Amino acid sequence: MPTLQARGIDKKLINKVEELISSGKDQILKGIIDEMRAADVADLIEHLDKDKRLFIIHLLEPEGAGDILVEIEPPVQENILKSLDNESISEIVQELDSDDAADLIGDLPSERAKRIIEAVDDDVSEELGKLLPYPEDSAGGIMALEFVAIMADATIQDALETIRAKREEVENLYYIWVIDNFERLVGVISIKDLILEPVETKVKQIMNPNIVSAYAYADQEEVIHLAKRYDLVHIPVVDDQNRLVGRITHDDIIDVIEDETDEDISFMAGVLSQEIAEESVFKITKARLPWLIAGLFGGIMAAGVIKKFEASLEQLITISFFFPVVMAMGGNTGIQAATVVVRGLATGDIGLMNIGKRLWMELRVAMINGLICGVIFGILSGFWLSDYQFGAILALTLMLIIIIAGVIGSAIPLALHKLNVDPALGTGPFVTTSNDILSLVIYLGLVTSLTHIIS
Repeated sequence: MPTLQARGIDKKLINKVEELISSGKDQILKGIIDEMRAADVADLIEHLDKDKRLFIIHLLEPEGAGDILVEIEPPVQENILKSLDNESISEIVQELDSDDAADLIGDLPSERAKRIIEAVDDDVSEELGKLLPYPEDSAGGIMALEFVAIMADATIQDALETIRAKREEVENLYYIWVIDNFERLVGVISIKDLILEPVETKVKQIMNPNIVSAYAYADQEEVIHLAKRYDLVHIPVVDDQNRLVGRITHDDIIDVIEDETDEDISFMAGVLSQEIAEESVFKITKARLPWLIAGLFGGIMAAGVIKKFEASLEQLITISFFFPVVMAMGGNTGIQAATVVVRGLATGDIGLMNIGKRLWMELRVAMINGLICGVIFGILSGFWLSDYQFGAILALTLMLIIIIAGVIGSAIPLALHKLNVDPALGTGPFVTTSNDILSLVIYLGLVTSLTHIIS
């Protein structure tokens, strides 16, 4: 079996696969692919060029191709789907779990998606009709329709027979959901309880009525918070009347956590909606350019601030020596505070109820950091310039900059969150631009003023 590295597919395997494709040794290649896990084959495909990717997909049965396609990074998956005909996609969709099928169809152009939905079997088409109306980033958008539910008045024997009947349909079964006559969720039973209790026992006698569920239209971030708060591996999804409509499994929860983390990191870096595996230069440029332009205008505003202090700079050229220090310390402090707050908001550890407490904490942290860094900066600059009075002014200035940057860095994401704007989206550009400008205003204003007073 081919060797795999912990951080990706072995280069030797890639070369071997390319050689087998070029020489037309289909059966040997299929044997290698069949022995690999779907996620590893997906990784392999991402390292191949377009024609070789399609060769492997066409080599596989629809079920195997589907398992691999859902593991492939979105940009590469999109390119593969564009090259497949509707019949091939329809056959693949037939074999996928409902949530994976909906994700695949949802990424296609609407007209093409409609034709594929019409081509698949009625039961698959019905499932897609239930899932596709939900927003992609909602609990309903990531749930699966494959689950086991049993009536509260049923017996353990009934539950076991239901599980046997659905053993091919439902994978990774840990819980049985309990519903009433109106399909409303009323409880849950673990597989362990089913095994240990007598078969004639009524389900309602042993079910746990204290069940945690997700509303179908709730944002997927709420699903993460539920899973984290209550240590859940599966989460039932209900509609506005508390009727059971689906379940979210642990693999989908992990995918959501990864997606949300990637999104927040990308937004804070000023990289909008860019997939790591994106192969289009124009799409990557489109994702990054807006924030670079925003940074450019922020830099122009900072240059305007410097222009206002032109006379002071001509009189005391020493001030300009420390621009890099001032702007870097202000920016670093702001980003540190902002990153912690954005992460806390994303995980639910920081909420609107404790804004004041958070700001007070960040203020105290900034005061301590500002005092220590200010003293170090003052001593070193005073020694370097042989002017400890000027060093003391620089120390006071840096301390104020760090304090203000810390407060701004923590306040901006909290303010955006309160305004129902994704904090990760605007925090990075807002914090860096505002801190650069304010740092220069404080530095140039305070240093020139105090220097003239001392003089």
